[in-house]
Amino acid sequence: MGTATSKAGAGVAALVIACAGCGGSGHSSSGSASNPSPSRSTTTAVSRSSGTAAFSWLRPQTAPAGWKLVRIPSGAVLAYPPSWRLIKTDPGTATAVVRTRDGGYRGYLNITPRQGEERLGNWRTFRIEHNHEEGDRSVMQLAYARGLRFLDGHGNCVKDAYISGSGVHYLELACLVQGAKGTTVIVGAGPPSAWARVSGSIQRAISGFRT
Repeated sequence: MGTATSKAGAGVAALVIACAGCGGSGHSSSGSASNPSPSRSTTTAVSRSSGTAAFSWLRPQTAPAGWKLVRIPSGAVLAYPPSWRLIKTDPGTATAVVRTRDGGYRGYLNITPRQGEERLGNWRTFRIEHNHEEGDRSVMQLAYARGLRFLDGHGNCVKDAYISGSGVHYLELACLVQGAKGTTVIVGAGPPSAWARVSGSIQRAISGFRT
C-alpha cells in the first residue's frame, strides 16, 4: 500500500489498502500497503472484472455523520471512519489506518497529490507498474474503469492484488481523480482476510473524496 504513488509500508510501513496510488514515502506517491508488519494472511479467491460495473459502489456523496476529515495542503480532503487513526506519512499527504491487535494493517487509506508521470490516460498500467517498482510481487489487476464521477471531479480506478515486500497479501483500490483545483491519488487497501470488514469503509471514503 504505499501512498497514492507509493506504498504503505515504507515510512510507516506504509499500507494499495497499497496500500496507496497515494503519495508519500512510508507511503509513497502510489499509496500501496507495502512493508507494514501486519499479520500475514493467506491468499483468498479473487475475481476479475472490467468496466464501470466493477465500481458500481462508487456513488459520490458526502461523508457519513461522525466521520473525520483531513485536508492536505493541495486542498484535497479525505473522510475516514471515527475508529480509524491518522498516522504520520510524507509531507503533503494524509493516511488513515485501522490496525489489528498485533499492530498490522486491517485497513488503509491514503491521499497524495499527483507527483510523477501518472495521468488519466496511463493510470491503468501506471499503477500496476508502480507497485512492481515498490517491490510488490505477484501484482494482478482485477478490475479497471475510466471516466468515473466523483464529488468534484472525474477519474479512473484500478483494483489490484499483490504481495508486499514483507510477504503480506493485499487487495487495493487506487483512483486517480482530476478536478478543477488539482489531481490526486486516493488509495484504499487491506488484507484479503479483512476485506469483507473494511472494504465498505474504504469504498465509502473514496465515494466521499474531494480533490
